[in-house]
Amino acid sequence: MAKEIPSFHSWNEVAPPPIIFPHKPSNSPALETITEEEDDDND
Repeated sequence: MAKEIPSFHSWNEVAPPPIIFPHKPSNSPALETITEEEDDDND
């Protein structure tokens, strides 16, 4: 039964890597914070 342990390790090594989302290029549009300008003329 001890021979089954290496097979488990080999299965663990064959396991697919975690999904890594591709990084978008820096020139791609990104979510930017929209600053709201307060107009004093709205009184």
